[in-house]
Amino acid sequence: MPGGESLREVRFKLSNIKAGFEDHTALDQAVRASSGIDWTLARAVALTDKPLSGPLRAAEAGTEKPGARINRADLAHFLVQTVEDDTWIRKAPLVWSTRG
Repeated sequence: MPGGESLREVRFKLSNIKAGFEDHTALDQAVRASSGIDWTLARAVALTDKPLSGPLRAAEAGTEKPGARINRADLAHFLVQTVEDDTWIRKAPLVWSTRG
C-alpha cells in the first residue's frame, strides 16, 4: 500500500470510525488536562441491555485481560460507586462483567 500502510490502516482512515476515534481522543485529552476537578473516564467494553447482575471488574488498561461485555445497569452501578469512592479519581478504568 502507498506509504507502507496496511490495508487495515487504510480502511480505518477512510471509515467514519476514524472521526469518532479522533473525537474520543480529543475529549480524553481535554478531561485529563483539566485541573481542580475530580474525574473518572470509565471505559466500557461491549454494552448489553440485561438487568443488573454483578459482579464486575475494573482495571487500568493493559493490567488485566478484560471480559467481552458489561450490562448497562452494571456500568451505571459502577459509575455511582465511583462518585462515592475515590479509587478511580483521575484514572480511566476499563470496566467489564465477570459473568461474561
